[in-house]
Amino acid sequence: MKFYNREEEVRYLKTYCQLEPNSILFVYGPKSSGKTTVMLKVIEELRNKDIVFFYYDLRKYATPTKEEFFKIFFERSDKKYVPNKLEFNLGVFKFGVERELNFKEFSLNDVFAKINESINEVIKEGKKPVLVIDELQKLKNIYFNGEKSLLNELFNLFVHLTKVRHSCHVICLTSDTLFIEEIYQNSTLENASEYYLIDWLEKEDIKKILKEENFSEKEIDYAINYLSLPYEITELINNKKLGLTVEETIKKWINIERDKLIYLLKTNRERKENLLRVLNKFKNSIEVNIDNFEDEIFEDTKFLIKNEILFYDIINGIIKPTSIKKWYSIRNLDIKR
Repeated sequence: MKFYNREEEVRYLKTYCQLEPNSILFVYGPKSSGKTTVMLKVIEELRNKDIVFFYYDLRKYATPTKEEFFKIFFERSDKKYVPNKLEFNLGVFKFGVERELNFKEFSLNDVFAKINESINEVIKEGKKPVLVIDELQKLKNIYFNGEKSLLNELFNLFVHLTKVRHSCHVICLTSDTLFIEEIYQNSTLENASEYYLIDWLEKEDIKKILKEENFSEKEIDYAINYLSLPYEITELINNKKLGLTVEETIKKWINIERDKLIYLLKTNRERKENLLRVLNKFKNSIEVNIDNFEDEIFEDTKFLIKNEILFYDIINGIIKPTSIKKWYSIRNLDIKR
């Protein structure tokens, strides 16, 4: 997909990667807002700056087991870090180990020692290591020796690498805002983590893109009210080439989103009343402060966040639909309680 107008985000992350490590950075935002695309652009532009990126996209895998965790993060080699074969075109790396790791033989301390060895080798060569994990929350159900949570122990390691030793940047990307809430409340990460939001595209940027793609002023004026995410622009452009009008494409989007909402409500009848109470708060406003959600419907609010109907921006304390087209589908929802 074409890279769309994220110069500010790219500039921020490029600068961040070249500063001394001092905290874990969580890059968060609505699903499909472009977090991964921005990060890959940063990696591409810093490729020749003596920076070694250890990059893992966990969306490529089913929720990993202990054994699969080893296979994903480590590569057998006599070198301490080796090219990530699954991301070979990006020029990123994996941690190298002399032999295949076996979780029955290795403790978490052994595993973390191997990670430290790889990072120290990069530093020894006069380069800067940066560890990037996309959708880190997929590791949260893995437990090791003595039922230790892999994710919690990883956070301890990350704090050590960033805030304590200042040896390696750790950047975690996620669209799971309930996971971000857990992190935000984690005392281990207090004063050891930062958060950066990659949100919807700005309207002026969308107008510029559509103009460059030869959309008419009339088409742009109509579309601008419904677009918010990069992939929507790509789909709109492709559909126009296929002969669909802007109005037809957007009407189809909203109908699909509305049908998803109706299905969700009908398959959760026991909480339907409360779900409608939550959704009703967005009839006249696209953003609602978290304080405006009563305690008795907050679990239902979290249910809609988990199902990616709503997005919770914990840092700014607001809840909103995951996209503008989702907002229109909520506003057009008319179903009996």
